[in-house]
Amino acid sequence: MKTKHIKLIVLVICYYLVIQNTFSQNQNNTTNTDVDLLFEKYNNNDTPGIAISVSKDGNVVYQNEFGMANLEYGIPITEKTKFHAASLSKQFTAFLILKLEDEGLLSINDDVRTYIPELPDYGNTITIHHLLTHSSGIRDQWRLLELAGWRMDDVIKTEQVFKLITNQKELNFVPGDKFKYSNSGYTLSAIIIERITKMSFANYAKQAIFKPLEMNDSFFYDDHEVIVPNRAYSYKKVNDQLKKSNLNFATVGPTSLFTTTVDMNKWVQNFKTGTIGNDRIFESMNQKAQKNDGSISSNAKGQFVKNHKGFKMIFHSGSDAGYRCYLARFPELGYEFSLFANASYISSYDEIFKLIDYYLQDQYPKNENDEQSNEPFKYDNDLFINLSNSEMEKFEGAYFDRQAKQYWEVKIQNDTLYCKGGVLTKDMKLYPVGEKNFKIKETSYDISVNFKENDYNEPILEFRIPDIMWLWLVRVKEVNTSDYLGSYYNDELNVEYELVEKENELYLTHQKLDDIKIEQINEAYFSSNNRNFSNIRFKRNKVGKVVGFSVSNGSIENITFSRE
Repeated sequence: MKTKHIKLIVLVICYYLVIQNTFSQNQNNTTNTDVDLLFEKYNNNDTPGIAISVSKDGNVVYQNEFGMANLEYGIPITEKTKFHAASLSKQFTAFLILKLEDEGLLSINDDVRTYIPELPDYGNTITIHHLLTHSSGIRDQWRLLELAGWRMDDVIKTEQVFKLITNQKELNFVPGDKFKYSNSGYTLSAIIIERITKMSFANYAKQAIFKPLEMNDSFFYDDHEVIVPNRAYSYKKVNDQLKKSNLNFATVGPTSLFTTTVDMNKWVQNFKTGTIGNDRIFESMNQKAQKNDGSISSNAKGQFVKNHKGFKMIFHSGSDAGYRCYLARFPELGYEFSLFANASYISSYDEIFKLIDYYLQDQYPKNENDEQSNEPFKYDNDLFINLSNSEMEKFEGAYFDRQAKQYWEVKIQNDTLYCKGGVLTKDMKLYPVGEKNFKIKETSYDISVNFKENDYNEPILEFRIPDIMWLWLVRVKEVNTSDYLGSYYNDELNVEYELVEKENELYLTHQKLDDIKIEQINEAYFSSNNRNFSNIRFKRNKVGKVVGFSVSNGSIENITFSRE
């Protein structure tokens, strides 16, 4: 009898444990078949993939992983997979700076040179606040490195980046006058943190953030030879073939955080719980920056703040090598969304908004006027004037769109001026409203086409749709290319390029880089599909000889190369 009783008790206990385990699994099950279908194309074992997490009011409501962390060894992505988080690192750096301010060890209004005297005196004070809000005018470190002949898969350390930043003689603009994204500001912020705390940035972040939040799978990667267990490797596509996209950064502040979706959820929940930090720090992080003229941007500190369909969204994305990530918070709705990917062809923006739209669709305001009317935009007929062919023919020619790298054409046919290019997929009539000003009638938008001159007195075409699009195109003019051939040197980067002609094409050459094809648009302006040399402007002396060129791109303004 005793044996039977024991068996019965064991069976009851086992049954209870099975029920309890089943209940726990159901409670922790955060997958959703409908959401899974949104990412079904990544659900295989022969491509890179993504890891996703959604939380609502502090609880994870969806978490799943798709695809492979390592293709060579067939290792799938799991919730323990560590991703390089690229620019998501910046909000951690901003938090640490603001934590030190809260402790009275610095002020974000301090002159950066108080802590980094190696930085040149540019004649205007650069504050830590400028660094954190991308308003310092300091040139971006990645574009500087690439212009200096570095490859992005080289081993890149903070010491090398620091030397390059402090060797720059000019700024992009007066601090506070503009906003231009600059990773350099966050490298300098990390150095300030190290000099104040007397610790490495990675160790201080571990002590101040990762340990108290129990983010046990997160750390800053400041040694390119360190082994990272459960690491997602980085991939790209070249002619539809998957290849490795190597990353050897050992520089911290703007990048190099390794983390997981699970740990990132701990980070975003801290903005509610305040386990570390406080309201003063969080409010400062979320505060939109203001320019010298008083205008406000979406730039906060380490993140951006904007309105998404009526709701406040605090967000940032990240992109290094083949890693792509996105983090978005909706504090008014209690939602947080994070996504990590390990292939450069995956759009973190597109994928995260599949999630956002799925979970917030019922929250979005209903607007019966959302659909754009197909009715043509109506003009007052008295607006239009007549111009003769001789008055219009001076506008004929080819124009170059420097943003899209496309050519537009303006021509006269049957006593009417036509334009085609870019968003205009067919010849569109230009109806004159002034001697140099025209409208396009056959669309639902108010489109203006104006012929004018830019700051260099070059003819340009201005294409404008109010609140939607504005661009200007340089008129093309062929000139003798042999005037430009030769060697060009920049001492801030300590780099030399040779401009050569091969098979009637112009190339900038560097011993370490692939040749960069450049295209002449007019006498002074050249362009390239290479992002660092997208806008090149040649300079001549008083007798007309080419003496150098300046380069501007999305992160650098007017860095000058002198002809040798």
